Amino acid sequence: MADRDPGAGGDAAAVEHGGGNGERLLLARWLFPVGRPSIRDGAVAVRGGAIVAVGERADLLAAHPEAGRLDLGDAALLPGLVNCHTHLELPGPPLEAPEGCFARWLVAVIARRRGQPPTAETAQAEASARLLLACGTTAIGEVSSTGQSLTPLLQAGLRGILYREVLGLAPGEAPARADAARRDIGRMGQAAQGTLLRIGLSPHSAYSLSEELLAACRILGRETAAPSCIHVAESPEEAVLLSGGDGPIRDLLYPAVGQEAPPRRRASSPVAYLETLGVLEGGLLLIHAVHVDGKDRRLLAAQGVGVAHCPRSNARLSGAVAPVPAYLREGIPVGLGTDSLASVETLDLWDEMRAALAAHGGQLTAAQVLEMATLGGARVLGLAGEVGSLEAGKRADLTAVPAGGIVASDPEGSLIAGASGAEVLLTMVEGRIRHRRVGSEPCG
Repeated sequence: MADRDPGAGGDAAAVEHGGGNGERLLLARWLFPVGRPSIRDGAVAVRGGAIVAVGERADLLAAHPEAGRLDLGDAALLPGLVNCHTHLELPGPPLEAPEGCFARWLVAVIARRRGQPPTAETAQAEASARLLLACGTTAIGEVSSTGQSLTPLLQAGLRGILYREVLGLAPGEAPARADAARRDIGRMGQAAQGTLLRIGLSPHSAYSLSEELLAACRILGRETAAPSCIHVAESPEEAVLLSGGDGPIRDLLYPAVGQEAPPRRRASSPVAYLETLGVLEGGLLLIHAVHVDGKDRRLLAAQGVGVAHCPRSNARLSGAVAPVPAYLREGIPVGLGTDSLASVETLDLWDEMRAALAAHGGQLTAAQVLEMATLGGARVLGLAGEVGSLEAGKRADLTAVPAGGIVASDPEGSLIAGASGAEVLLTMVEGRIRHRRVGSEPCG
């Protein structure tokens, strides 16, 4: 379904009329620019992969009389969704955390991966990349431990960052592991040159790297200018390990991977631990960041980091809710991510938006949640100057869904409540239609 010829077939409601000047108007019943009010009977003008104008249908039709027209009918047009945290190589179905133990879940994930043939992760990443486009996602923050998701992402034409994951508990292995990561970043960077994908670096977490390897990754990130992300404060067990040196991660996870617990300094929280190591730096993306307090948040705000919020995964793996309303009040940018199919049922960011609204019990507005799934995700990935909102000068990454249930009194709320990745009408990346619905396609 991805990369379908935009002039062929498509949903019956989407009627396209050609134009000879290389410009196209996308017309829809509702327009959600993000960051400013919705527009009824709106339009977006696109030329050469960029947005050139956004506004009311009548105004843009008058201003661009020679443009080709793609009338989406009773649809809602909005920025392409930004899924700021995924592991596309991990297959489903979701695994439970036995007895609520995060370390046991990790052990089960590792065992499942060990039982797969080498080609399985590539096939999973290929299927997942197609699903993302079908669900309206145009940009991604992908964490890859094997590099198998690189080619599928390039073939799908998705925008975003592929973070090369680094793990290693043995202090003596830190130089070799950092050198391997450096080589991979260079190799993958060459493969991605001239595409919409950048290569980043992801030291997995404080509990899965030695302090020596964390320090080496910090140096590597600075030398290569690679964007970086790290899992932090995902479970209470992480705080137990970093504050006291014991708990299920030491007792269950480390033996499962054949490693001993490396020497570590102690800290009051995972965030405080990263701060003592100098890891918290501007532009760093913190994944999950669930178990944090006010002191931690002040550190995050002062350092200028962002947060990837994964409410469905958080609920399954730690039974807790990240303090997202406080993050937003304190100026910490937040994006929305699905995490992997090992922890959630679908890669559908519409499902994640509904989970976020439910998890925060009225503390977040629908407009805030929609922004997290678009402009917020773009901010935490360093892409807000290019995508995340419908504005003249930004790149033409858009998606459209049926607008049948949208009400003027609460347009964002009714949009999120009614929209489904299975009903996405159109996904456009860099002005090119990458998905167009003929029937429906599940996003699980």
